[in-house]
Amino acid sequence: MVETGELLRTGAGRGTRYVRAADLDRRYPLQGLEEDHVWRDVIGALPAMDGAAPNVRSILTYAFTEMLNNAIDHSQGEEARVMAWTRDPFAFEVHDDGVGVYRHLRERLGLEDDFAALQQLVKGRETTAPDRHTGEGIFFTSRAVDRFELDANGLRWTVDGARQDHAIGDAPDHPGTRVRWEVDPATSRTLDDVFTPFVDPDSLRFERTVVPLRLFETEERFISRAEAKRLSRNLERFREVVLDFGGIDEVGQGFVDELFRVWSREHPETRLVPINMSPVVERVVRRARGE
Repeated sequence: MVETGELLRTGAGRGTRYVRAADLDRRYPLQGLEEDHVWRDVIGALPAMDGAAPNVRSILTYAFTEMLNNAIDHSQGEEARVMAWTRDPFAFEVHDDGVGVYRHLRERLGLEDDFAALQQLVKGRETTAPDRHTGEGIFFTSRAVDRFELDANGLRWTVDGARQDHAIGDAPDHPGTRVRWEVDPATSRTLDDVFTPFVDPDSLRFERTVVPLRLFETEERFISRAEAKRLSRNLERFREVVLDFGGIDEVGQGFVDELFRVWSREHPETRLVPINMSPVVERVVRRARGE
């Protein structure tokens, strides 16, 4: 397969790895770059995209232009590498040589570490340039595609759309940010399907978010008020926040009281909706809410 060009070999000996050869691999200087022009250049070089269904093409267009625009406006890098694979599934990567998305957010927003920056991205509506960006691009792209990976600063956030699951892990050390997404060419999903659960039908504003609490775990359980404060940071930007307790078996009274009584009392305009609670967690939450 290496000889026929289907695979590329990297490393040597036990460090040898094989990766699928890209159908497109180009580099673009970020200075003055316009994401829509690059997208037209990319799809013009990929004949397989001509047969993509309209809904698939719309998702890929949205994801590509949003992710490349982030590199242009935020990465502080000089170059972006764009790669594409058109065999099932469609897959794209944008890799810039900047400071890394998590470090950029941490420094601009004054957060305690890169992990906290990743957690803010998971919630949505987080941006360092509110006059030019809504902070919605990464949130909706991660839900529009079948698989989404965001690597930077030694951290990887993965969203598996097929399993409706999130994961955080270590990423290989590399400069800048690498974002990769995959879309099944047979998917029936549309962008409207993605936006509707989170957008107010009247104002068309991003008003609802879902926060998987497992991504905020530090010691396999939530005990302290400090953890609740970290979780609730900037949630007042939304009218409704769904807190997914799936996989959480134990919570502390202080954590729950801070979140569902203290924070909720201070932010009555935001409704907290807990889901997927174990019987033990549900009892503690109901007690804190006075139910």
